[in-house]
Amino acid sequence: MPRLYRKIRQILRLLGAAVFSFPNSACAPKASIVEKGVGPGHIVMLPGVEGNAWQLSGVKQGLRDAGLDWTIEIIPWGSPPFHSLVNLTDLPANLKRADRIAARLAELCREKPDAKLVLVGYSGGGGLAMLTVNVLPDDLMLDRIVLVAGAISNDYDTSKAERHCRDTLVNIYSPRDGIVGWGTSVFGTIDRKKVISAGHSGFVDASGRVRESPKLLQIGWNESWQQYGHGGSHVCYLYREWAKHVLAKAICPGVGSNADRAD
Repeated sequence: MPRLYRKIRQILRLLGAAVFSFPNSACAPKASIVEKGVGPGHIVMLPGVEGNAWQLSGVKQGLRDAGLDWTIEIIPWGSPPFHSLVNLTDLPANLKRADRIAARLAELCREKPDAKLVLVGYSGGGGLAMLTVNVLPDDLMLDRIVLVAGAISNDYDTSKAERHCRDTLVNIYSPRDGIVGWGTSVFGTIDRKKVISAGHSGFVDASGRVRESPKLLQIGWNESWQQYGHGGSHVCYLYREWAKHVLAKAICPGVGSNADRAD
């Protein structure tokens, strides 16, 4: 037993060092993870506040299961592991990250101007996606922007994001998701407001009703998702089956023949 206690103390010391150390290279760019596809499009995905590509491995497999054969690029953006709170709250660093992601999107548009391009952000990555859209050149168009449990304030102005979409800004949310409900009410959103996120309530108008717009599609959790293991909580969006049957359609409505329609 003493050996076990020593091991536990060692692990706790390592975790403590990770949590309370602020790396000088927190904003250092990380290499994207690119899986080439044969389809006519490119999906850029941003993980949550942990910021690492492994988080979306099940999601990526689910999209492949649905028959989505586009190139998938995951951009890791956070500082080292266990710095989630730092990644959430460091707005200056996130604005720099948004600049770099915007530059990557511009590069993709230059390389293949006729290819479809979709930006997907999960949790903190959803908030970062909206910061990225704000610094895109006016003439750069994405086909879709898909926010999944986005940690962005629910009164956020989506008009610029909508203007940068040829098709639709999709916001997927769940009132059962406490991480972007009470969590961002306490710790704040990526855009630094201590409010419920759009990933919990949807984007809302001044009266608190879910906002409506021709280029804004808001998809709330529904009971049919339970068959894919999605009970409404934050982590359920990372499940492979849910990505196959719901997220794939939100990214590319025409994909597959067996996946359920997201809307």
